[in-house]
Amino acid sequence: MADDITQDQTQTTPEQPPTNPVDTSTNQTEPKPETTTQNPSPSETPQPEQIPTETQPSVFPPVLNIPVLHYPFSGNFPLTFSFGQQSDNEEIKKKFQEWGIVGHNGLDFGLTAGNEVFACDSGKVIQSGDNGDFGISITIQHSWGQSIYAHLQETKVKDGEDIGVNKVIGLSGSSGAAFGEHLHFAIKPNNPDESNGYLGFIDPSRYLSLPSQKEEPKQETTETPPVEEQKTPEETKPPETTQPPQEQPKPEETQQPLAEKVPPPIKLEPEKPAEQPQVFIDPTQMQEQVDEKLKAELDTRRIKANQERQTRREENLMKIGKLIVEKKQINNDDVRELLHVSQSTATNYLQTLVDRGTIKKEGKGKTTTYHY
Repeated sequence: MADDITQDQTQTTPEQPPTNPVDTSTNQTEPKPETTTQNPSPSETPQPEQIPTETQPSVFPPVLNIPVLHYPFSGNFPLTFSFGQQSDNEEIKKKFQEWGIVGHNGLDFGLTAGNEVFACDSGKVIQSGDNGDFGISITIQHSWGQSIYAHLQETKVKDGEDIGVNKVIGLSGSSGAAFGEHLHFAIKPNNPDESNGYLGFIDPSRYLSLPSQKEEPKQETTETPPVEEQKTPEETKPPETTQPPQEQPKPEETQQPLAEKVPPPIKLEPEKPAEQPQVFIDPTQMQEQVDEKLKAELDTRRIKANQERQTRREENLMKIGKLIVEKKQINNDDVRELLHVSQSTATNYLQTLVDRGTIKKEGKGKTTTYHY
């Protein structure tokens, strides 16, 4: 943009008078009458005022250098939760407050469990596996920033692996703090604004436009033998035998088989289908059936998600127990670093172990510690 402004200024700036009156390399015609007046010296010639463009503050937003990105899936899936969107669900509102965000800091797509997830751009995997409330997630470092793929069912890449576009990196699911099966996709540019209310993440929708498609495995090509080594069909013919040729029967000696009489085809008239009574479906009744089926499916998914959440919770409690065995004594920060969860979630885990009588609690506030 700065280059465009400089070009416009140079086009509208009046041409400066020549500062060297004896330079005649470009014009050797006789001087005009007005040249009889003495030209002022270069130091006295008034120069048009030039505005230094380098010192002008930029009026454009900072350039993020984010290229056009690929969708993180193949096919058509709906956008179920947009960037910055608020939710009426009290549990989601509570999570937003724990994370310190004012709205949704990514895009949620309605991928059911087991769908292939693709990288939006080439880069290197810097995180793959369990990631706290993100569940099973993958983080890729690109030249322009990072992209995150959360709530997966499983990953297919490892830390440090170089990734290209159209590369399957995992399968969608509902792990972590997910309310149903979906894919959470988010991007964070280099040098992010951590105070933007979304932990530095920005809206990816303005950059997504390229489709993703799974790479087909390359087939090995077999080398064809040289042409000169291949034998011609005449060389590959078996040697001719010297058997005497068989005599062909004469036309008058051949016996003609008797023509069999074919009975005429039997004409069968197609049976007329029995007339079925027309069934009139009440639209209201049909809508009720659809609503009931949808409600039953959502209930099933909710029960399954709660069971998976409870299983992960017990696994995290076991991890905390092992940490206490190793360190003899821990605090809230140790649990947050271990599980990558918020402060309130870590406190909830520790309080659960205290209520069960597994560990003991000492102190108050920031000095609170836990041990066996």
